[in-house]
This record gives sequence, structure tokens and C-alpha cells, in this order.
Amino acid sequence: MSTSNLPAQTPDHDEDEWDRRIRRTGCFKENEDLLICHADTNDWRKCLRELTAFKEFPGHKGRKCRL
Repeated sequence: MSTSNLPAQTPDHDEDEWDRRIRRTGCFKENEDLLICHADTNDWRKCLRELTAFKEFPGHKGRKCRL
């Protein structure tokens, strides 16, 4: 099978719309930390530190990250 018919790989090729939107806000790391915490603990209550960091991210020109 030839790979010449496959679409060209781009940095955003595997990134979904949610990831692109979060990355544009600047709080991608905080979002990722929160998602990993929830995946590890399966309990949002154990991720309050990550949740607060995500919601209060300072790099939004006065806006907070939205869930």
C-alpha cells in the first residue's frame, strides 16, 4: 500500500477542535493537568487544586478559562 495518497501530516493533524480552542486560550497545560488528575483519580473532588489553577489562569487578558 502506498502512503502517497495519505494527507500530509501537520502539527494540528491529530489535534481536535477542543484542544485547538484550549491551546488558543493559553491554559492548555492547566486543562491537561486537570484532565489527567480526573483520569487518575476518577473523582473531581480530588482535583480541586488543578480545577482552581485552570479556572484562575492569569493569561487571559482579564478572562478566566472556561470549563
